[in-house]
Amino acid sequence: MPARILVVGSINMDLVVRAPRFPRAGETLRGEGFKLVPGGKGANQAVAASRLGASVKMVGRVGADAFGPELRKTLEEAGVDVAEVKPVSGAATGVALIILDASGQNSIIVAQGANLLVRPEDLRPLGALFEQSEVLLLQLEIPLESVEQAVKMAKERGIKVVVDAGPPTPLGRELLREIDVLSPNETEAAALLGHEVKSLEEAKEAGKQLLEMGAGSVVFKLGERGCLVITPEKMERFPAYKVEVVDATAAGDAFTAALAVGLAEGRPLSEAAVFANAAGALACTRFGAQPSMPTRAEVEKFIANRRFTRQSLGEGG
Repeated sequence: MPARILVVGSINMDLVVRAPRFPRAGETLRGEGFKLVPGGKGANQAVAASRLGASVKMVGRVGADAFGPELRKTLEEAGVDVAEVKPVSGAATGVALIILDASGQNSIIVAQGANLLVRPEDLRPLGALFEQSEVLLLQLEIPLESVEQAVKMAKERGIKVVVDAGPPTPLGRELLREIDVLSPNETEAAALLGHEVKSLEEAKEAGKQLLEMGAGSVVFKLGERGCLVITPEKMERFPAYKVEVVDATAAGDAFTAALAVGLAEGRPLSEAAVFANAAGALACTRFGAQPSMPTRAEVEKFIANRRFTRQSLGEGG
């Protein structure tokens, strides 16, 4: 039976343009290759988890505009159950304005739109949906009170909670104590802790601090430096797989989705992190958010053709 994952999160249409570099204040650059690409951290992760072999149900909101039905259809075509992805009249579908520079790195502005209308009262009647799931996968592009409600419902039912800590948002200790796996990047960790996190040493210390604040475990996304897994028992670093980067958009979403799939399948956290590293690396080799999400077969082949490494960094938090 496939792993069962419930995603409660955001759904956006990405408006993407390429430019030689990011513009400075007041500057106009010539761009090229404008595209509309399905996105949103929640939807990206739902599509990624489905392509990786999980049975995925999603809860989210779209606007009653042209983008809404298109995004819902894209999720459905990826195998995601969209019964609880509903249009909201009088609201615009969320959009993300994305600039890609020559190296494939991105700069993003998000207008949340209908994502802000995922309300706690929408979630309360969905107990049966939670009971049918093994992992709840969340991000922070919907109202924080809705994230808290979803976590509460999951913990009442013994469901593992994985939270992608993006976009950068401070979280209270009470919520952190209910999160089984928290997955930030350096910027997101800085928002959680109130100080910068740039070096590997700072990431190690930040992970320990997040454990002390209540998180069950922390999996740092460190981009080209791989990932850092921190639990109360140990700390390990997994170097990134080397690939030619085409577009880094949603690579973190592929990573977190794969992490959730691995955990739902009963893998140890370290093994799930290796699987996640490979999914994130493959996503960087393709353009767009959801179109870049790799399949299970692609990830397994990618891992099989590369040498696995890990670096023990001693005891955890």
